[in-house]
Amino acid sequence: MEFRKLVGFGKGSFIISLPKQWVDKHKLKKGDLIAVEESNDGLLLGTGNGDERKEDSMITIDVDNKDMDQIKTEIISAYINNYNVIGITSKNLNDRAKHIKAILNDLSGFEIINQSNTKIIAKDLINIKEIPIELLIRRMDNITRAMIIDAMECFDRCGDPESIIHRDDDINRLHFLAFRIVRSALKNVRVAKVLQTSPLRLYTENIITTNIERIADNVKRICRALSDSKLDEKWMKELKSIFRKTKEGYIDVMKSYYTKNKDLALTLEQKNKDLIEECIKLFENHEHKDISYGKNKAKGKCQFRHACNSTTQIIENMKEMISNIMYLARAVISSD
Repeated sequence: MEFRKLVGFGKGSFIISLPKQWVDKHKLKKGDLIAVEESNDGLLLGTGNGDERKEDSMITIDVDNKDMDQIKTEIISAYINNYNVIGITSKNLNDRAKHIKAILNDLSGFEIINQSNTKIIAKDLINIKEIPIELLIRRMDNITRAMIIDAMECFDRCGDPESIIHRDDDINRLHFLAFRIVRSALKNVRVAKVLQTSPLRLYTENIITTNIERIADNVKRICRALSDSKLDEKWMKELKSIFRKTKEGYIDVMKSYYTKNKDLALTLEQKNKDLIEECIKLFENHEHKDISYGKNKAKGKCQFRHACNSTTQIIENMKEMISNIMYLARAVISSD
């Protein structure tokens, strides 16, 4: 933070000097207009021509000698950090071009504008100032609700797990876009002003989108585990009962968020603690016949060959869902 002395100028005005670095950065000169806007925290200074456009910020990612997981991580990181142009370079992209294009196509607003044997260039074509985060939350919520409702059928072995799993990709796209907008608004107060938001509200919205994304992930994993399980009808019925209560908790917590009902959120906090205890009791009562055992030849003792059977996966993912619902409730309780 830099401090400047306030100097009196005539009878009705005061002046302060502007940092040369800021003036040079915005290519200002003597006689140019400076925009002065009042905010809750004080005054906001900006260039006076009203043109908010910037030169494209570009990052180049060299993918030689990198595996696809690292490449994906670097591309998504560049997207979240608000680079407008992402360039992918390599001595030969032919073998991995298809996978790299799939990653780029999953980033909302990015389009591939140039491709050759050695490079792929993708450019951001959307204006994040025109996308309210509330809209993204609504879309993420609608998709997640549908995933949870359809997952109920998987407990009766009549659902379509693959359809639910694929919808999680849509949630991920929306989550990355929301994260991108939050970071941009936190770095640039003028973006936050256009979006009519504040740092505290951005913090809350980031918690909301992150936990909705995690809930969708857990629904996907539960459906996968159900498709692989050989559980009998008794255990399926008990698991479905807990999942139904989890679904109701999710719907209620999102209702509390939209209506700003902190009393409902407080009630859900205790309800979900009880539901986690119900998960633990179910796990303790289950005979776990689908866990395989092996023999430790060195010690002559029985041990788990793998400790993660389908029942364990389902219960653990439901517990995570319930915990995420509790985090959503806490975000509502602590919101302004």
